[in-house]
Amino acid sequence: MKLKEYLKELIRDFLIIFAIVVIFITVLRQIFSPNEHFELTDIFIYMICALAGDLPSLIFYSSKEISEKEMRLRIIIHFVVLEVVILTLANVMAWISGPLDTLLLAIQIAVIYVLVRFLTWRDDRKSAHRINEKLKAMKEESMHVSE
Repeated sequence: MKLKEYLKELIRDFLIIFAIVVIFITVLRQIFSPNEHFELTDIFIYMICALAGDLPSLIFYSSKEISEKEMRLRIIIHFVVLEVVILTLANVMAWISGPLDTLLLAIQIAVIYVLVRFLTWRDDRKSAHRINEKLKAMKEESMHVSE
């Protein structure tokens, strides 16, 4: 994949992450703190969080085809970098304090990461199945034409 295309995907992912964060926080505030309002600084904080969550994805960029083993290694590196970046940001911004808060956030990040990886894997598996079915149909069709 070309770098330009990859950067477009990163920007799209950033916007999706940002939108999801804003939507969830809006809904949660309406449920738990209906009198609280968004400040402009809140929006910038959500942007920083979305960027911090998206930038480590640069680890997956490669201009050449990578092996399954290399991809697994990148997934592990990505997970570790993502954990460090988000935990560092949360501690620096004083959103969490102390080892227990840090551990709980680390566990939440890990659970979300595993869930996203699982959903991605499931979607990729469905796509591969559809492609294989189409290839099978094309092969059968070409066999009938050649007869």
